[in-house]
Amino acid sequence: MKKLICFLLVLAVAVVAWLCLNKETPQKSPAPEPLNAIVMPQPSQHETNEAEIISNAVPVQAVQQPTNTIESTAPLTNALMATNIEQWKAIIKGLHKMPGLSESWDMEQTNLTTSIPITLQQNGKTVSYKAQFIDISIKNGNGDILEAQLHSPIMSIDETRELGLQLCNMLGQDPSGFLAWCDKVGNHWLDAPLYGTGNRFYSFQTIGGYSNEKPWVINFMIIPNP
Repeated sequence: MKKLICFLLVLAVAVVAWLCLNKETPQKSPAPEPLNAIVMPQPSQHETNEAEIISNAVPVQAVQQPTNTIESTAPLTNALMATNIEQWKAIIKGLHKMPGLSESWDMEQTNLTTSIPITLQQNGKTVSYKAQFIDISIKNGNGDILEAQLHSPIMSIDETRELGLQLCNMLGQDPSGFLAWCDKVGNHWLDAPLYGTGNRFYSFQTIGGYSNEKPWVINFMIIPNP
C-alpha cells in the first residue's frame, strides 16, 4: 500500500511539472498571410526578349516626305543655242502662239520697265539680257526658229550704253560707233537717228521708247537657222 501511494505521488509531481513547463513555453502561431496579396507573375522568355529589343532599339529618324513645290521658271542656259520653239516654250512663262495663220510666238510684260532675264553667251562672254517683249518666228512645221527678237525695257541713255557695250563685247563688234551714237543723241529721242550693228546670226539695234526719261529700247535679234 505504501508503494502505491509513493508511486501516485511521484506521478502527480511529474504531471504538475509537465503542466508548468508547457504553460511557460507558449506555442508559436503561424504568421498570418496578408489579405488581398497580388502575386506578380514571372515574365516569360518571349516578354523578356521583347523588352530587350525595345531597350536596345536605335531610334529611327522620321523620313521627310517631298513637298509638292513648284519652282519658278528659270532663264535659258544660252538663248543663242536655242534653235526650236520647244526650247523656248519649256522655259519662258507666258510665251503663246499668236492667233490666226501667223507662225509667231510672243511674250510681253505689260509694264514697259519690267522684264525677265535671258542668258546670252558667245566668245567667252555672258550677258544677262532683260527682255520685256519676245517675238519668235517659226520657219517650218518642225518648230525650227527663223528668228527671235528680244526687246529690252525702256532705258535711259546710260542704261542703253551699258547694255550696248556688253553686246558689242560679246559679239566681238567694235563699240566705237555705238559709243559715238550714245554721245550724240543722249536722252533726246525725238528725230534722233537710230543705231544698229551685228552679223548674219546676231544683231542689235536701238528703237525709240517715246519717254523723255527712258527714251531707248534695244532690240536684239537671233537668227539660228539662216
